Amino acid sequence: MPLDLPGGGELDPVIDLIEGAGGLLLECQKSSRSIEKKGFRDLVTDADLRSERYVVAGLNRLYPEDAILAEEAGGELPSSGRCWIVDPLDGTTNYSHRHPFFSVSAALVDDEGPVACVTHSPILAETWWAIRNRGAWKCRGTVLQGEPLTLKSTAPLGDCLLATGFSYQRKELDHGALDVFESLLRRAREIRRGGSACLDLAFTAEGIFQGFWEFYLQPHDVAAGALLIREAGGVVTDGVGGDDWLLG
Repeated sequence: MPLDLPGGGELDPVIDLIEGAGGLLLECQKSSRSIEKKGFRDLVTDADLRSERYVVAGLNRLYPEDAILAEEAGGELPSSGRCWIVDPLDGTTNYSHRHPFFSVSAALVDDEGPVACVTHSPILAETWWAIRNRGAWKCRGTVLQGEPLTLKSTAPLGDCLLATGFSYQRKELDHGALDVFESLLRRAREIRRGGSACLDLAFTAEGIFQGFWEFYLQPHDVAAGALLIREAGGVVTDGVGGDDWLLG
């Protein structure tokens, strides 16, 4: 059965597109890689750029009327209308060091927020997707039928495995990020820091992690994962418990 999108279109070809980008990343990793610095710690590889071109070209072909906001091309989120938010390679530092924790994601947003999303882990061969008001799912390998994601009731913090990340903007460390980390490290069962917010959020939607937080995230980091969590029954907020999480 096609995965119809609110407002028109289907998610199925986008799932194929994002998984195709994951295959491209694996192919690129077999060859020598060009690595550049966007900042002191912020890297971009030729694989980021090739994956982004692949996804953007596919979305333009599938949905030529929709806007696209992709990480490497940059730009601003439109004030209205449908827009695809693309992270062609989340976890570039991991990828450049051959660490397996990286992903590809795309999310469709409209005037009411996220509409649909896909996150794919090339190494794990796992894909997560969600559609607003219709739920969230996960599939493995070539299995076409996804399993629904349904989060259980909350657990005491002392029983929780949490996930976090630290922005390339190390100024966050001076604005309380380390204090928050230390406080939760003392109270939670354990904390993991994987290096791909998109995967951390997917694992949270799956119930592997019982919570995730990070400061200074961008729309491409959170749009897909936030919808996964919401459709699985979880809660997403900004740093003060509000609704401005899409803008970091």
